[in-house]
Amino acid sequence: MLVTLNWISENYNKYNKLCWNGQLPNIVFKISRSKKTWGYASFKYDYPNNTIIPEMITMSNYYDSPEEVKLNTLLHEMIHIADYTFHPEHFIQNNKRVSGHYYDAHGYWFKKECNRLKKFGFNVTNKVENSEIKVSRMSDKAKIAEMHKVNNALICVVYGTNCNFYFKTDIYKVNYLKKELKNYTWYKIGDIRKIKFYTFKDEKYATMRSCGKRVRGWHADNKRTMNFLEKINATDYIC
Repeated sequence: MLVTLNWISENYNKYNKLCWNGQLPNIVFKISRSKKTWGYASFKYDYPNNTIIPEMITMSNYYDSPEEVKLNTLLHEMIHIADYTFHPEHFIQNNKRVSGHYYDAHGYWFKKECNRLKKFGFNVTNKVENSEIKVSRMSDKAKIAEMHKVNNALICVVYGTNCNFYFKTDIYKVNYLKKELKNYTWYKIGDIRKIKFYTFKDEKYATMRSCGKRVRGWHADNKRTMNFLEKINATDYIC
């Protein structure tokens, strides 16, 4: 199944009453298509009171999973909301967010809550289990989105006098990059000789997140650049 905002809301309210006596606050719900993050709980910082306010639960529809898996994900995030609600000091101290080095959000308190929820018949864990992955598959919408990425992916190469710099982007950012890249301060590549865009056929790179305003990529000499372009079957993109 794929979750809906209504499904998240109804189950949040249902299990808030059952497992937390209705003490969890009203929050916002959101649906994403994240591949790596099946669920995410967030808070905002209340500066005047030096505390935090539970804000949102986001659930991903990248995977089509049995309802039990989706419910475990929701309960996992509800434990985080409970942590934010009852123990804001775990996350904010002296006007600063506590480092994960000092507080593990999936540590002792989280595991204690997981054990407590077992009496309600739930087996919530601190990470996605292999058994949950096996019964899940990429949703149709995720497949369409991935294919869209593949069809519109580009590699941009900035050829410099010292070396080159290449990164993954897409067709929608070409005009912006053609203007902005010339204004970048390039410390390694020297002066820009030319900027070229290439279409390519490599799903690994095509499904990577495209660079936005902050460009991240790889430096390479001419030989390594050419080897990379050959490896991914790159061809000139006419723009």
